Amino acid sequence: MATAQSQYLRLFDAAGTVYQRWQSYYGNAAVTWDSHSWIYVAFIAEGFTAGLSGEESDVSISAPASQLVVEAFDLARKDGHLAELKIYEFNPAINNNTPQDGQTLIGSYVGQVIGGNAGLTRLTLQLGSALATVGAQLPPRKFTTAMMGQGCRL
Repeated sequence: MATAQSQYLRLFDAAGTVYQRWQSYYGNAAVTWDSHSWIYVAFIAEGFTAGLSGEESDVSISAPASQLVVEAFDLARKDGHLAELKIYEFNPAINNNTPQDGQTLIGSYVGQVIGGNAGLTRLTLQLGSALATVGAQLPPRKFTTAMMGQGCRL
């Protein structure tokens, strides 16, 4: 059985206002998925699972430098928008023209736009968190000997 993967990218702010909905599989077409319209932009998501233990510390989105992409990336970078990336797997033999029901979600990531760079033909957004990694992962608590165990005595 053949499988294919489709990627969906949503750029939005903390209040929930959505600025862009892009998909990168159904070429030159707007498709309806999850009750919303998604336009085609040939973006690439990198570093999605490259981090240590899947921490996704170096996730980036790159796309051709079209006017739409330049404006969207500039606003997202300037205002620190959020980006949600979802990757679905499906059987293209069933229907390869529009998203089909029953696609399997194989990856999902939400990160804040924390930077980016530009070349002559491509733009890249860096995703991550404005929070410190350690502070974002550890809940505020006092670590005790009972909780951590007795340390080595030399």
